[in-house]
Amino acid sequence: MSYSERLLEKGNTLTRVAHKSRFKAVLNALGNQNYLCALDYGCGDGWLLRSAYEQGFIQSGFGIDISPDMLTASEETLKEIPGFKLGLPSETHTLISPQSLDLVFCTETLEHVPDPALIIDTILPLCKPNAKIVISVPIEVGPSLFVKQTGRYLANFKGGYGYERYTPKELFSAAILWDCKSFPSSHAQKSSYRAHKGFDYRDLEDVLNQRLTLEQKVFSPFPILGNLFNSTVLWICKNKS
Repeated sequence: MSYSERLLEKGNTLTRVAHKSRFKAVLNALGNQNYLCALDYGCGDGWLLRSAYEQGFIQSGFGIDISPDMLTASEETLKEIPGFKLGLPSETHTLISPQSLDLVFCTETLEHVPDPALIIDTILPLCKPNAKIVISVPIEVGPSLFVKQTGRYLANFKGGYGYERYTPKELFSAAILWDCKSFPSSHAQKSSYRAHKGFDYRDLEDVLNQRLTLEQKVFSPFPILGNLFNSTVLWICKNKS
């Protein structure tokens, strides 16, 4: 079973709804357009690239991921489809020509890196003017955190789902006070890979506003509830230059 299949089929109803809705929201953001060349930065097992190709949104593209195991999984996912190349972050500028991309996915990735601005600045020179950029990250602050921790707790009853625990004080701070910086967290660690605990999507939005034209912000799986009871925030952006 692939990584994406595990997200979509395992866990419980809450976690499955969250992951399925996020994938659907990302593809819905593409509208009725067809893109010649796409990049999925943080491609995982290649499921999103394959889905976008099979639904007629993209014709070719690239997948970048920090994990060699995920790149191997992507090779398997995309093996029957011509026109896709895969590589590590260090190979990004070797694989992709400047101003060649008209679509970029970066989903559930920027919450894991120590410097999201650096990733955005790496991607932008590869984009055509007005290229579409779709970015999503988890909401790990506010009342949504209560719902997510409940879903993760229930999903883990079967074993193997895995999630980060909060003390009651930490949960009160993050979920009620909207404060993720007052307690030690995995996101504050000085390492090349950070986990969800302590991540505040509002900090990333400031970074995106400085570099991109933000056209739309979508919350998933229940858009009408905004940032209060949703698992994911998604920004639909354009390259400014």
